[in-house]
Amino acid sequence: MLKTKNYQFWFCTGSQDLYGDECLAHVAEHSKIIVDALNKSGNLPYEVVWKPTMITNEVIRKTFNEANTDENCAGVITWMHTFSPAKSWILGLQEYRKPLLHLHTQFNREIPYDTIDMDFMNENQAAHGDREYGHIFSRLNMEDTGKTKTFRNRSDHGCVQQ
Repeated sequence: MLKTKNYQFWFCTGSQDLYGDECLAHVAEHSKIIVDALNKSGNLPYEVVWKPTMITNEVIRKTFNEANTDENCAGVITWMHTFSPAKSWILGLQEYRKPLLHLHTQFNREIPYDTIDMDFMNENQAAHGDREYGHIFSRLNMEDTGKTKTFRNRSDHGCVQQ
């Protein structure tokens, strides 16, 4: 009987500690919701594993190097929940050697125009963070593996499968 390896995809979310612990708790919560939805979607051949939010270049580099050496890690999915300084990702990306998917999406489908405030704005800057992170891909001459979708549309969960 053919035995297949039980690979995993690591889900690494970018942010920064500028907005405080409460915001980082929301970032982690949103990341876990996305990971859970991707795992329940049935579109992926392997489990997606949540990793703690990446807020420093040291943590990013360490996590990517761990992914390089982990035999069960088939690749990494990155998502910039809030504004995550792209320069923090450069060294980790340069050393990373496995497939990488940049999921470029907002957590919320709708913008709450009637109640929007600065806390919401600070906590939901994926558009800005993802664009800057995508720019680093170009500057490092990395293959563009980004997928731009709205996470809240269940039909878009298949974008990761592609």
